[in-house]
Amino acid sequence: MNNPVISIITATYNRSNILGFSIRSVLNQSYQDWELIVVGDCCTDDTELVVNDFQDPRITFINLKENFGEQSGPNNVGLKQAKGDVIAFLNHDDLWFPDHLEYSLSVLRSSQADLVVASGFIDHHQEHHEFYLSGILSEKYGYHPSRTFVPASNWLFKRELIRDVGFWRPAKEIYLAPSHDWLKRVYEAAKRIEPTRHFTVIALPSSSRKNAYKDRMSFDSQHYFDELLHNPRFREQLAIKYLYNSFEKNFYDEKTYCFRFFTKRIKTAFIKLGFNTIEFSYWRTYGKGGWLANFRQKRGLN
Repeated sequence: MNNPVISIITATYNRSNILGFSIRSVLNQSYQDWELIVVGDCCTDDTELVVNDFQDPRITFINLKENFGEQSGPNNVGLKQAKGDVIAFLNHDDLWFPDHLEYSLSVLRSSQADLVVASGFIDHHQEHHEFYLSGILSEKYGYHPSRTFVPASNWLFKRELIRDVGFWRPAKEIYLAPSHDWLKRVYEAAKRIEPTRHFTVIALPSSSRKNAYKDRMSFDSQHYFDELLHNPRFREQLAIKYLYNSFEKNFYDEKTYCFRFFTKRIKTAFIKLGFNTIEFSYWRTYGKGGWLANFRQKRGLN
């Protein structure tokens, strides 16, 4: 068999009840020349059974013998196993619209970029479903690590970047999240990063869902997958919901307007001086590797 064009890597740990939805969103892609490498971080639940039940030769499961504790280790294992010339990551609690791979690959090829980032929706609240947008890059400035955080599920990139930039660094060695750190290194290596300007990703981060692992939450994943499967207007409805929420939040009085105006000017000055405001915020709040301990506790992990 010929090597696939795209290698998809999914790091997972004991979330077998939602992993199936992510895998099915891959199977439903309009573009089918891919392999999926699922890397378990020493999973102790029925993850292997869930993966093998799909009985698709394009899907491989690897379970690490020791728990790494976060996704950088499993993702690096997946990168070493990848056969495709193009790489994608899909977090185990995220979903793709059916045209994600096809559209992102077309932009990667037509733009001559090294990496493209798809636009997406992030559901940041398990009860109120507060949406944020991801992968929205400024037309004037493009991607900049101090302005924008783009989840790994939104990326599609040429395999050569691993050779030029290196593998993911462990969370305990850095101040940023490992995904943000890696994309920051791509930027610093002067690689070309382009947006697709098309919404194709839904993220349901466990960091914003208290005890997501402990309580094995799956309702949101089931709901959004069903909408992807049966609702042809789902993308439009999410965009409209975000716009309405955004309008309500940005309708503020003069005092708030002045505060945001000057805060924005200060941030812009810091960026021009090369000061990474996101990294500074992580350093001030958590310390090196501290964000991981904070999120593990919130997710219900030891």
